[in-house]
Amino acid sequence: MAGREVYETVEACRRSLRDGDYKEAADLYDVAIRKVTTVLRTVPSSDMDIYEKIIAMLEKERSKLKENDILLNEKLILEASTPEAPPADPNVWPEPDRSRSKSVNRNRASKPPRITRANEGKKEVGKPTKKPAPAAPPKRRPGYDDLNKDATKPEDESMEKEDNDKEYFISLGYDRDLVTIMESTMLRNLSNVTWDSVAGLQSTKDLFINTVILPSIMPDFFKGLRRPWKAVCMVGPPGTGKTLLAKAVAAESKTTFFSVACGDLASKWRGDAEKMVKLLFEMARHYAPSTIFIDEIDTIGSQRGGANEHEASRRLKAQLLVEMDGFSNSDETKRVFVLAATNHPWILDEALRRRFEKRIYIPLPDKETRLALLESALKEMKVCEELSLPQISELLEGFSGADVLNVCRQAAFVGFSRLTKGLSFDQITQMSKDKPNTFDIPITMEHFQEALSSTNPSVSIESVQEYEDWMRKYGAS
Repeated sequence: MAGREVYETVEACRRSLRDGDYKEAADLYDVAIRKVTTVLRTVPSSDMDIYEKIIAMLEKERSKLKENDILLNEKLILEASTPEAPPADPNVWPEPDRSRSKSVNRNRASKPPRITRANEGKKEVGKPTKKPAPAAPPKRRPGYDDLNKDATKPEDESMEKEDNDKEYFISLGYDRDLVTIMESTMLRNLSNVTWDSVAGLQSTKDLFINTVILPSIMPDFFKGLRRPWKAVCMVGPPGTGKTLLAKAVAAESKTTFFSVACGDLASKWRGDAEKMVKLLFEMARHYAPSTIFIDEIDTIGSQRGGANEHEASRRLKAQLLVEMDGFSNSDETKRVFVLAATNHPWILDEALRRRFEKRIYIPLPDKETRLALLESALKEMKVCEELSLPQISELLEGFSGADVLNVCRQAAFVGFSRLTKGLSFDQITQMSKDKPNTFDIPITMEHFQEALSSTNPSVSIESVQEYEDWMRKYGAS
């Protein structure tokens, strides 16, 4: 629950209190305390003190409210049993309350009142006193029902809806610090990443559309043998767009995205790594449909049984295998899709490799993909008309997507470096003030040639051959 909702609930309690509707105010205080207590279970440890103070404040106000309600009821009873015209002389005691006397005959006529100096000389005294009419119930604040219709119900529809939405993960049995670590890996807003953000890889996109996107749109059709894939591993050289492709899959499928690195699952305490793996999958099921992306999975999923393998590493792998093989047995509506990426597929454990039903190859960009990358990188830059992007695309044969972007950045700085060569810092500053567009030089073919002369591909031909050999042996695309 957001802080704004806490503020509005407390304000509604206090408005009802000011209007005199103590019963409604008491019910609202109970609802507010329950809601803040629910939020207290999910906030980080650094914010717990704030919500605990809010709960203490609400309980204190509620106790004062009940005391005022009791005093008000006693006052109403006293006013109802007190004569309308009390004695004027403070030294004269009032007439005893006959309604509380057990020996008084109610049908007996009342005795004449005692004559004092205050009422001496009056013609008519001793009239039976009338009890005041009961006070009209206080008017409810106009528009209150529109603000919080069912806040006075202890188990109302709004609370049930909040529980059904499962906005917060209740971390029962887990340390709050572990929950905080896992929540830091969760990305909810990926609307800025689409298929267009990934240049090329059309066959890979089609595979994800048929195996991930469409099953979320047509769940009734994708059942049995057509059930969606549970886990996919992307294999390929570094810098080919595996991470960006994973974000696009999560964004297009409208799922909660968990981006997990090996450091997120590491802990110096015994048993915490396994707990974090289990907690990760429980949170993914809670926020389902979800996508868990494990980057560089070879760092935690290498082959077991090695001489240098630590016991904690074996337990972590065992827990990961259990979760990947076991979460499909839960509710089918809570779908969790595991997506992994690795640059070293040949060191993956066999059991882990088997659990990835799809093992797809993300190769180096081809000519068309390199051309799309160049157009995307240079769309906001000034480019010389004589610059031939198809020709540059051919010169970038063997470069990864990250290498292509680095070449473009270096080419964009060539003109600036030539213009400012030999100038002092003060001269450069003065030029930028006098002529701001002086340094915005169009990128030419010569700039790219100079950038290519000092930049080599980050992936060797031998490495590409190793990936292709592994895919021929273990690939499943």
